[in-house]
Amino acid sequence: MSKCIITVGRQFGSGGGEIARKVASILGLPCYDKELIVKAAEKSGISRDVLESVDERATNSFLYSLAMSSYNGQIATMTGNEMVMSDRLFTIQSEVIRNISKEGGCVIIGRCADDILSEYDPLLRVFVYAPMEERLERVRTVYGENEDNNPNFVKKRDKQRSDYYNHFTMNRFGDYHNFDACINTTGGL
Repeated sequence: MSKCIITVGRQFGSGGGEIARKVASILGLPCYDKELIVKAAEKSGISRDVLESVDERATNSFLYSLAMSSYNGQIATMTGNEMVMSDRLFTIQSEVIRNISKEGGCVIIGRCADDILSEYDPLLRVFVYAPMEERLERVRTVYGENEDNNPNFVKKRDKQRSDYYNHFTMNRFGDYHNFDACINTTGGL
């Protein structure tokens, strides 16, 4: 297991992060989630707060390019300085994820790691999901969110993750074809 990489994609409120951390602890592997933002900030020199504000959120680079350039009838190409911050974070995090995978086994939560490391071997790609009612309960009791039983709050977070995943990969968020195992956390962890 010292070389195995485990990636964990998850619906918001499904408990995927908890499962990933437990598996990492049992296997004695490092687990990366928000730590990837810290490493990306160190690598890029961009403020951690700025990177956290765009974490797992996609933007439309084409529309941003048009809005931020002086349009003269041609599509403007973007330079590194003009690249959308979420795109920059994805690029930096992808490099960090690849470098981490070279160091040895670990568990990586979200951030399209299943796609970024698709050629890595051995790789176990897991997706964690649960029914809305159970996710709402977990969001309220475990995560301590104030959005008491508001399915729109959970749906919005899922949409952010879905948009991010769909934007940066050629796959569809939550599609079981993209994973080696899918875990339904119905009934608890």
